[in-house]
Amino acid sequence: MNKLIKPIAVILVNTILLAQAKVVSTSQSPVKVAYAGIQVTNVDPWAETELQNKFSAIFNGLNPEQFIKYKVVLQVAKTQVDSLFLDMADAQFQRVADQTGAQYVFAGKFKNVSPDESRIMIQGDFYRYNAQLKSSYRYEVLKYYERMGSEATVIRNQLVDTIPSTANPPSLKQVAMVFGVILVAGLLFMSLTGTAVWSEGDGGNGPPPTEN
Repeated sequence: MNKLIKPIAVILVNTILLAQAKVVSTSQSPVKVAYAGIQVTNVDPWAETELQNKFSAIFNGLNPEQFIKYKVVLQVAKTQVDSLFLDMADAQFQRVADQTGAQYVFAGKFKNVSPDESRIMIQGDFYRYNAQLKSSYRYEVLKYYERMGSEATVIRNQLVDTIPSTANPPSLKQVAMVFGVILVAGLLFMSLTGTAVWSEGDGGNGPPPTEN
């Protein structure tokens, strides 16, 4: 019986620690993410608009309290954003971060380099700047326009989804499920522990009776 109780106790402890980690993560200040937009040159207006929409969509699903949209960034840091697109350097990113209060700043700069007028080839870089480390990660892009949808998905997976603590906080249903598991595991643990105690109190394990 003790062999069975030990792994259950481990599961119970791990479950409690997981629940505590969720509570701590939601109580901390959320990571702020600012999107300064993208700049696209040598393309028709319709293509630029579609590219703007594709890159804006990579932030869908972020906690609204954490995400600073492009329009809001322009409202509070237009001068810094204009300087950023003149020189995509870490110092310029830091100025945007300081003005918006963001820990991460995203921006991209692209152009059409296709020699064929009937096709569009997008070349450029998309950046994720970490204001705490004061360094940027640059993702290079060289894709035909029709493949930019899948490229934006890759960028989201590599640059957005890897930011710690940017997901929405757990819902009430998720919290209830976690504590439900804790309750069931606790009751099962108590039940097995009680069984073990009763079995140890049974006289069957005592010394055999002796005759006088």
